[in-house]
Amino acid sequence: MKKRLQIEELQQYKCVYMIGAGGVSMSSLALILREKGVTVRGYDRARSAVTERLENAGVTMYYEDDPKGFEGVELVCYTAAVNDGHPQMVLAKQSGAKMISRAELLGCIAASYPYSVAVAGTHGKSTTSGMISHIFMHTPGCDPTVVVGAKIAEIDSAYRIGKDGNFIFEACEYKDSFLSFYPKVSVVLNIQLDHTDYFHSLEQMRESFEQFLENTEEDGICILNLDCENCRIAMETCNRTMVTYSADGNEQADYYAKNIDLSDGFGKFDVYYRGTFLLHAELKVPGMHNVSNALAAVAASVPAGLSAEEIAAGLGGYHGVNRRFEFLQEKNGARYFDDYAHHPDEIKVTLAAAKAITKGRVICAFQPHNYSRLRDLFEDFRTCFGDADLLVLTKLYAARESAGEEVSSALLAEKTGAVYVDLLEDLPGYLEEVAKPGDTVLIMGAGDIGKVAEKMKKREKIS
Repeated sequence: MKKRLQIEELQQYKCVYMIGAGGVSMSSLALILREKGVTVRGYDRARSAVTERLENAGVTMYYEDDPKGFEGVELVCYTAAVNDGHPQMVLAKQSGAKMISRAELLGCIAASYPYSVAVAGTHGKSTTSGMISHIFMHTPGCDPTVVVGAKIAEIDSAYRIGKDGNFIFEACEYKDSFLSFYPKVSVVLNIQLDHTDYFHSLEQMRESFEQFLENTEEDGICILNLDCENCRIAMETCNRTMVTYSADGNEQADYYAKNIDLSDGFGKFDVYYRGTFLLHAELKVPGMHNVSNALAAVAASVPAGLSAEEIAAGLGGYHGVNRRFEFLQEKNGARYFDDYAHHPDEIKVTLAAAKAITKGRVICAFQPHNYSRLRDLFEDFRTCFGDADLLVLTKLYAARESAGEEVSSALLAEKTGAVYVDLLEDLPGYLEEVAKPGDTVLIMGAGDIGKVAEKMKKREKIS
């Protein structure tokens, strides 16, 4: 195991350069460093609202590969999305500055807090970390520091700097980033095969989650979903204190839900702790999957000393994070939502939630994300859209990969009977043409389809 970066070591660096500074987590870390008085410079390939915010906070941004940006830099932090051959990485190595990953920097900052909560899992990380953050932020006497993977609407940011010892953050598994974290509380929501460009088998992925649990502080807590088979398998090797939860009402779990009411799509349920009633929860985010997420949030909040009443109030006031079933607009009687779901399991539960709250049809406009994910999980993608009355697919977003010829959005459309709209700019017009009063329209995916949703939200023309 590689040596952990200690907070004392981090504090000696006064000039830090961030490669990929425009990312959600990277920008949050850059702003945290600025708050601590560090000189921060950054690179991103294009200007955005995020980079504008960084510049307004005093971060010097570069959008081209300029060696001058590295002059006087003592520490370079890079995102996992850039490879060793990237021009920025080459310049960083030539500068002689110490280099660390985004995950190492986040892990170092988190480890300096007495009560750090890392939320991991194939799905639901942003929602659940946002949920826990909301509970803490709205509990008198709590002032947490937060770094999540999506913007929390009420603070208009994916991060906040608090003044107490609570640190809540999202732990991404991609390229084993979360193995740089050593939290007090480790939460695992679920373990399913994803990121197949890195994880070549479910066994490899599960082993990484087992190591994540092993990295929990020795006197810490591991919180696991007893409804997930792979979580149950991971528990067999875990030698930390374990706390479990079950939305399926499994009374073998420490925390479990009973008397669940989803009649209007939004979960209302009782939470029991080891056989004793703890609290009644009424959620403002839809779907059975959010009942499960809420139980994880409860399990992470109780050890911090929060009361049942404070936790119930926090859950009841939580309205979600950016791009997670986010309301965009209502037009001609149809309601439009934006969702980040890009894995078959996520798509399935999101569409089920949409089906439960709509009076008309569910129309899903989906953009596959990453060629390897679509290729390796193609059969799952072919069968996960069952709750969509109309499926519209658009061109695959390859992201960090080069698209191959084995699979494509057009092939998925052929196999699912979906409508295929190649150009994103044609998508809003088509959706508005087919949507009827009472319909729920979901703009879904992790690629640049989010730009379509953002323009719809702002009522801007798509061009």
